[in-house]
Amino acid sequence: MTGLLDWVPNAHALIVHLPIGLLVTAFAAELVAVLRRRPEPVATVSTALYAAGWLTLAAAYLTGRAAAPEVYTPGLAVPVVDRHWTWALWCVVYFGGLTAARVGLLERGEPRRRLVHLAFGAAGLAGLVLLAVTAELGGRLVYEYGVGVAAPLVE
Repeated sequence: MTGLLDWVPNAHALIVHLPIGLLVTAFAAELVAVLRRRPEPVATVSTALYAAGWLTLAAAYLTGRAAAPEVYTPGLAVPVVDRHWTWALWCVVYFGGLTAARVGLLERGEPRRRLVHLAFGAAGLAGLVLLAVTAELGGRLVYEYGVGVAAPLVE
């Protein structure tokens, strides 16, 4: 295994937590926008957080795919890896679409009604469910199967 540093097996290990934090914070900002009388400033921040979250999510997906050939993966973990990749790809596609819709509305410059913020909040929550399943599968790979952290036993 060729690591970036002695304690980091690959770039995926460094990047993977950043989109989770950004997308959860973006969702929280959207909830704050629902409660405000003038939601536009907070909604703009939420849109920026979704954009940064999507970019880092795409980077996490790509670095995970790139790391796969160089990390030890026990045979029993292969189906979990496949499911993790599938869910991760759906996350990238879903949050890409959600971010594009948010940026499109932001570019129109029209004040948004509370119902629009509620709809974006519901869409963000659905995306967080996708993200949680993906993260749970990734956690299983690391903590249950030792993917990316354990070396194969060689005699």
